[in-house]
Amino acid sequence: MKKIDRNSSLFDSDEYKKDRNQFHIVELCLLSPELLLYSDEKNYLICQGQPGKPVWIWTVDGINADAMNEVAGLITEKYLTDATQCKFTAKREFYVFLKKIGYPYLNDDYFEMGSLECCQVKCPRNCDGYSEKAVINDIEILTKYWYDDSQEMTPLSTITLQKAEEEIKEMIETANLWVWRNGEDKIVCMVHYRIVDNQVKLSHVYTPREERRKGYAANLIHNVTKMLLEMKLEPLLYTDYNYIASNQAYKNAGYTETGVLINFSCSQRGGNVFV
Repeated sequence: MKKIDRNSSLFDSDEYKKDRNQFHIVELCLLSPELLLYSDEKNYLICQGQPGKPVWIWTVDGINADAMNEVAGLITEKYLTDATQCKFTAKREFYVFLKKIGYPYLNDDYFEMGSLECCQVKCPRNCDGYSEKAVINDIEILTKYWYDDSQEMTPLSTITLQKAEEEIKEMIETANLWVWRNGEDKIVCMVHYRIVDNQVKLSHVYTPREERRKGYAANLIHNVTKMLLEMKLEPLLYTDYNYIASNQAYKNAGYTETGVLINFSCSQRGGNVFV
């Protein structure tokens, strides 16, 4: 094991490139001036964009037990040095290994995150309305949507309406925030995207409860994804793997599953002591 940098030959290996889209957040982390990487440059990569942020653990498929033990040791040595909780994202194989060996610092939280990508869009069922870029006049309703989405997905979220407004304003200014307006010209869905090299990650997809199951999200995602594909980009996204209705909207627009990643946390004492 050693520290590596963003120019490591690991990133050009066939094994890593196969999983590159699924581990898109690693690509984002590589842009950070506070980037920290550990690897044996063959079996695994441990990546953190900056202190305090989640740690992404990439492993080759079928990684051997010795290498997994080495990764577990690095987690303990590098990230569990104080009383704070550290969040991780890894393939299911590595999480199962931690459970099997009884890793003592593992907390009880567990979240299955699906990864999807699109090579060719499909036409979803028709619905009323049209898509367009969000503008500053939309900030009030989109702030509410972003706040409601944060509360729905993460009930203990500390985001405030003021913070939600600041983030929405920034998204609008990037010109990468799109909305769907229904037949009454009401905004009923939104989606944001961010481009890194040839990859583009869709996020902040939200439809208020009263407007769901009407085809708005699928049509908005379809239109935005079609535009991105025409720009020769690779659209991808992450989702709650067990949120069937949301996942179906993506599949209706042409997205296919590329795998499941596990979000979990560890702390010195383990046992979910920070809940």
